[in-house]
Amino acid sequence: MRKTRTGTNLKQAVRISLAAHLLVIGLFSLPAISADTISLPPGKTMAATCDGPLNILLSNDDGFNQPGILALKQALGHAQHRVVIAAPAKNASGSSASISFAPVKVERVEADVYAVSASPATAVVLAVSALHPTASPPDLIISGINKGANLGPATGISGTVGATTAAIEIIDPPIPAIAISTDPLGPDYSAQENTEHLQRISSFIAKLVEQLKQQQCKNGLLLPQGLALNINYPALPRNKIKGIAMKEQGQAPYFTISYQPSTEHKNIFLPLVKTQAIRHDNTQSDTLAYHQGYITIVPINGNYTSKSPAIKALIEPIILKLIP
Repeated sequence: MRKTRTGTNLKQAVRISLAAHLLVIGLFSLPAISADTISLPPGKTMAATCDGPLNILLSNDDGFNQPGILALKQALGHAQHRVVIAAPAKNASGSSASISFAPVKVERVEADVYAVSASPATAVVLAVSALHPTASPPDLIISGINKGANLGPATGISGTVGATTAAIEIIDPPIPAIAISTDPLGPDYSAQENTEHLQRISSFIAKLVEQLKQQQCKNGLLLPQGLALNINYPALPRNKIKGIAMKEQGQAPYFTISYQPSTEHKNIFLPLVKTQAIRHDNTQSDTLAYHQGYITIVPINGNYTSKSPAIKALIEPIILKLIP
């Protein structure tokens, strides 16, 4: 049994790695390579996966009416996809993949736009289970465009990424998902330069979705089951982008957060966020590549297990000394 599980895990890891490499290759418009055959989801035919638009659910952690998510809606709509927004009614940054176990208020703002008074992960689960027709669930969930990069250690606390974690870990069956984040080009987020920046990123995501559809025509799935992509687009004009790189989550924090008492209100503590230079990180860090001018793509699967032999050798002897 142990040998069978190992073989299954290895095969899944190879598929995920190969699919991610094919994705990056496709975005550079190089010839495609075929991956292992992946079974079609129940009730879907190959023709159904290749023809017609996708059902795409958009969410974020900035709020349902923010410029990033609206730019995505416009670009994906122009690409003829069926787009529904279900996102927090107000800013929910830093909420990770938290889920509400209390009643949730949902306001239908306009056709296919819902303001959910809860976290991004809750908004996604709620939309899939209660707002989308049962017979026509989303084919893809996209979270963003987030105002602020979600790199390295920030990945785990990001509500933008948390929405994708819910898509692949909580929803059954899992739905492929993409998180997309960027930093503003300037302090005025409503300035024309930032509007154009968001439009460029939205166009990039629309092209990515088209590449995923082409891959789906070969394999039957947009992404291997249980996989999401965390993408960060540098705050640079297109001619300054160095390229697209598949990386891994960095470990070095590029910001610190602390709290200090308010000088105006008793019992209120205010967050204080400071950016800091990165001195050391792993060589494949998304953080380093992003700050070097690359669009970074990190495949994520929601698995928090450390598989390091060194960590196992350190912790296991301690555990074996314990008595239940």
